[in-house]
Amino acid sequence: MDSLLAPLVLGDNVGFASNATIPPPGTLTATITEWIHGFAGSPVALAVLAGLCFIDAFFPPLPAESIVIGLTSWYFASAPGEVVPLPAIFICAVIGAMLGDSFAFFIGTRIPVERIRFFTEGKGKPAYDMASRLLHKRGTYFIFVARFIPGGRVAVNVCAGATDFGYPRFLRTDAVAVVCWVGYGMLIGFLSGTLVGGVNPLLAVIIGMVGGLVLSFVMDRLVTWFLKRRETKK
Repeated sequence: MDSLLAPLVLGDNVGFASNATIPPPGTLTATITEWIHGFAGSPVALAVLAGLCFIDAFFPPLPAESIVIGLTSWYFASAPGEVVPLPAIFICAVIGAMLGDSFAFFIGTRIPVERIRFFTEGKGKPAYDMASRLLHKRGTYFIFVARFIPGGRVAVNVCAGATDFGYPRFLRTDAVAVVCWVGYGMLIGFLSGTLVGGVNPLLAVIIGMVGGLVLSFVMDRLVTWFLKRRETKK
């Protein structure tokens, strides 16, 4: 009986708070939980985090907010020492995102935009058209806000390079935006991990990641509406 009061263990090394719901061994939930726990405690998680943040800056189908939120949520939902350190999550996400944004900027300086299908058809075209109109009017504000919108940041970063927006100015603004963006993702992870992690760590991660995607969508709609409204008034 005393062992039930100790940190609970699933498989070989998966530990959670004593009030957490532990999935029965052998179930799909238990398998997923054990895999995530092993991944989250490995240095590979940091490499994947930095890589996704880099790729997300110019290829946004899987927003990198998801892994920032997921790792942070798991950190607060699991036993101490079972997840990569929070400072490492923050640093790797910031470095990956800034390198990715700079890469997208230089894509804009080297490749004619008309050759990139994302910016000439579908949802990418109106995003790029709006970015090209507003970037030089409200460049600093626009770059900062776009960092929080998956498709928007791609359009703005490439447009900044294509329209000769000064790279030093871009980099300064982007650094502030990325730090705030990572902090925003970690805050969502903290909330989901602390509020739900004690009950079910896997559920905490799912809620955090889905919540982050929903917030990104809402911000996208709000910013688009606001900018179109300003354009209409003019």
